[in-house]
Amino acid sequence: IVLLVPELTFLTGLSCVQKKDRMVKEVMWEMMQTPQQHYTRLTLLLRRIQDTPEASQELEGWGLHLDTDIYRTQGHILPMERINLRHRSFFPNEELSWHKEVTKDMPISVISLNSWLLVYPKRLQQLAKDLLTAMRSTCGAMGMQVGLPTVKELRDDRIDSYIGSIQSSLGSQEKVQLLVCIIPHNREDMYGAIKKLCCVQASVPSQVISMQSLTGHPGKIRSIVQKVLLQINCKLGGQLWGVDIPLSWRDPSLEVSDLSLNPTCLSPLQKQLMVVGMDVHHSRSRGMHSVIGFVASMNQYVESWGVGSKFSPLLSLLQLNHSLPMKIVVYRDGVSDPQLDTVLKYEVPQIQKSFNTFENYQPSLVVMVVQKQISTNFYSLTGNKLISSPPGTVIDHTITSSGSQDFFLLAHHSRQGCSIPTRYICMCNTANLSPLHLQRLTFKLCHLYWNWPGTIRVPAPCKYAHRLAFLVGQVLRKEPSARLSEQLFFL
Repeated sequence: IVLLVPELTFLTGLSCVQKKDRMVKEVMWEMMQTPQQHYTRLTLLLRRIQDTPEASQELEGWGLHLDTDIYRTQGHILPMERINLRHRSFFPNEELSWHKEVTKDMPISVISLNSWLLVYPKRLQQLAKDLLTAMRSTCGAMGMQVGLPTVKELRDDRIDSYIGSIQSSLGSQEKVQLLVCIIPHNREDMYGAIKKLCCVQASVPSQVISMQSLTGHPGKIRSIVQKVLLQINCKLGGQLWGVDIPLSWRDPSLEVSDLSLNPTCLSPLQKQLMVVGMDVHHSRSRGMHSVIGFVASMNQYVESWGVGSKFSPLLSLLQLNHSLPMKIVVYRDGVSDPQLDTVLKYEVPQIQKSFNTFENYQPSLVVMVVQKQISTNFYSLTGNKLISSPPGTVIDHTITSSGSQDFFLLAHHSRQGCSIPTRYICMCNTANLSPLHLQRLTFKLCHLYWNWPGTIRVPAPCKYAHRLAFLVGQVLRKEPSARLSEQLFFL
């Protein structure tokens, strides 16, 4: 028990006034050091510790010794992944970004937006017209069709006005595919009220856009509208892009060049793969429990997603494909080192026990723990200069744990500062996948987060699970409607 005397405590960090000041930018620039700057400061600190007798004696008392230089070793770089759209495939640039391609070519599948509702206050009438014009002029290049909406113009921008108008409109129409709301400011209370109505009561995907997002340079507005259209397509059940999944599971000794296979050439057994993402949101609100997000792929190409409990994605997959996956790969985020034993002793057996829901069903299971909050940094040495390591860099020896199968993967490109990798720990592997298979599959999944046309730090199912858990735990505070379970309504 830690007892704090109020008179002797004080707040730390920056005040609200300081956060709006230039000080925040100055602090961020100081933190965003280049690899060479980071290395220089780190080695300077190590030398100061060695040259200070008090510090050296303190370390000796603990039996510790710090070298004066960083550790140098060799890793390997995974090959670049091919991005697949409906009519073309391509390899992304060195920064692993493909924003231009997804806004000029057709996604894998597109859902036409024919029946939708547009709500805005009267004073934002011109902004709403500009948004609609931009959506209808931009959607064609992306293969989408956006019809004219049912417009609800509010007299004021009170929350009650939004909720009342939305409820009456949804009740008077047979089916509304999507609700689009323009709100005057980034108001959390208004955003939360609209999301609760749509996700819990009405079971309608929604897109809430703030006025600030739609004001500014025309080029910026066009970029915002393109992103909004991509999000809308996802929320309606469309699929944006994919990579070559699954891998070949037959021979774990395959070389890297043999792993990028055309999915159409795979046998039925190889196609029966499901990847799952799990993350936990710990609410700070009184009376609220922690919320776990559970997102699973719904087809063999990992291009469709479902949310819900442990069983509902399996039931949905059985209805869609008339078969159950024979290999399930679970990425469990939000686990620290002291909790690894809990995952191994409790969570893994519970997942395996859930398979008994289906008769004679025992699929292979892989459980990977994902750790983002680590202090490990990667640098690449080019000549005598340290630079950021390229995406796809893997280290799976020397600095890894001797008691478990783990590796470090840097999947994303960082424009500023030092790139921090993600650590992956294999807790269960009844599929007997090799380390190379696990690394390749993990890197592939880092390409599939549809809210960002590029790679991210963690596999897409983990990011989806994080977004779902945050929305439910922070905004909805209730379980969302099951009718939205096959849509990415939380993006």
